[in-house]
Amino acid sequence: MKNKSIQQEFNFLLDQHDFNSHRYLLAVSGGVDSMILLDLFRQTSANFQVAHCNFQLRGVDADKDEALVREYCGKLNIPFHSVRFDVAAYQKTGNYSVEMACRNLRYDWFEQVQQQNHLDILVTAHHLDDNIETFLINLSRGTGLKGLIGMQTDNGKIFRPLLNFTKNELLVYAEANEISWREDYTNATDEYTRNKIRHHITPVLKELHPQFDENFLASLSHINDNYQIIQNKVEEIRTDLFSRDNPIKIEINPLKSLQPLETFLYYLFEKYGFYSSKELLKFLDAETGSEIKSTTYRLVKNRENLLLQPIEEEYEDEITIFDDLIEINSLNLKFVKSINPHENATEIVDFTSIMFPLKLRKVKEGDFFYPIGMNGQKKLMSKFMKDLKLSKLEKEKVWLLCDQKDQIIWVVNYRLDERFKTTETSKNFLNITVC
Repeated sequence: MKNKSIQQEFNFLLDQHDFNSHRYLLAVSGGVDSMILLDLFRQTSANFQVAHCNFQLRGVDADKDEALVREYCGKLNIPFHSVRFDVAAYQKTGNYSVEMACRNLRYDWFEQVQQQNHLDILVTAHHLDDNIETFLINLSRGTGLKGLIGMQTDNGKIFRPLLNFTKNELLVYAEANEISWREDYTNATDEYTRNKIRHHITPVLKELHPQFDENFLASLSHINDNYQIIQNKVEEIRTDLFSRDNPIKIEINPLKSLQPLETFLYYLFEKYGFYSSKELLKFLDAETGSEIKSTTYRLVKNRENLLLQPIEEEYEDEITIFDDLIEINSLNLKFVKSINPHENATEIVDFTSIMFPLKLRKVKEGDFFYPIGMNGQKKLMSKFMKDLKLSKLEKEKVWLLCDQKDQIIWVVNYRLDERFKTTETSKNFLNITVC
């Protein structure tokens, strides 16, 4: 099928990967694919270690798989890591199939081993048949174009140097090079979706089209090229429509002019964790102040715009300030008592009019104050913020400086309260500076 042998192709890919600048973690199960991968790496000067997962689903057979890999690494002084998982216990933590549970456990553990041992690249033994099966599974699930681009030989985090070779080619290589491996008997069953495809669908496709493997690789290359064109166009649009502020501001009308709108919405917002284009489409016409969240971002409707912001870590919502005064580093505020007002102060309060301890807190329902310059007229905070045309995100960031009686002294960065302003008779001053 190939002009190059597996050995030549592997060495070519490893050189392309600039292997001397990386430290690898090889995922080795003990099956033929991963044992070939281990044997190929063994013949190089690459810096690598080996990781094996025992899911304890096949009793003694699983233990024998682990023993094979452990003994191989022990004979050649290859650093070896192993772990045993209780898959059933993990399944109870969520609605996971056995396949999904094993996948989650496996990759989470690989990441831990990599971090602990400073290994920057994970290497797996996925081959062409795996890629075909993944393609067909994603096709049946309706995952869209992204699900059809298949696994990549190198995505920056995972390296798959055997991806262009079929299972049969790997078996021929293993036998020719007398590589020992263990066969997982569950591969012969139809218990899992992937096995059903492997046993009943791909054989028919290969029977109908003898050149199916080559045709699949060519088609996958075309799909990837087209996907890249789409990504380039989406990035151009994102650059035009998404501001560089925090939060990111997106005008709704230009967004609505994109066609097909649902498809553009998906591609524009998927990088922020929003995957439902129908939900996004509906959200464009939501009321001001409405919001939706992904695991990492918030999207807020604000009049004719959308505001996009990372979900921030929760911080304390009340800070006490005693009469010895402090600097509030998180809010960039500094409080200084003096007998003369400071020229550079952001706000100056009559010190004798306030009762300590003071506190900085967020806005609460029913808060009111007397904005300076309004001749003692009471103003609800909600009305004050509405008059300022603050967005929902901006309102959430408003802090209030209050006295011991919870009277508002200052709406931080916006307005001082009339009751605490300095007068000609003021003798002591509280100077507040925004640093």
